[in-house]
Amino acid sequence: MKWDVFSPRKPRDKRLEEIRKLAGRIEKFAPPRYKGERTSRYYNYHTLNPYVQPLLELLQVLAAPERLREREKETVRTLFARLKDFYDVKGRLLLSEALEDERLLRKMEEILLIFFDRPDLRKETLRGHLKGMGDGDS
Repeated sequence: MKWDVFSPRKPRDKRLEEIRKLAGRIEKFAPPRYKGERTSRYYNYHTLNPYVQPLLELLQVLAAPERLREREKETVRTLFARLKDFYDVKGRLLLSEALEDERLLRKMEEILLIFFDRPDLRKETLRGHLKGMGDGDS
């Protein structure tokens, strides 16, 4: 048995590597003035294990700004579902309940602003995009 005490190897969490890559990709297009908010409100959650997978899935949607431009309604719906999962890591909130949650809707506005600089996507527009999404609760 060979022990290499100078380079201990911990198994890498590929999800954390992917989160770092996605954050780097996002920082190439996202408005620089909001970098602090993105870091403190989202990226830093990679240190808390229950948030790693929901954060990864949220960042995967956020890392594709062309999707928002090309398919706004579909992307807003996907983003809302990922944001709900991120803020509800224990899965206690039904989708229909999340759609009625004003705080989550405010978070959607915030995320669209700090990642895409889209202050035009306000609550009423978002509600229109999300309408009917909770039917059949998944």
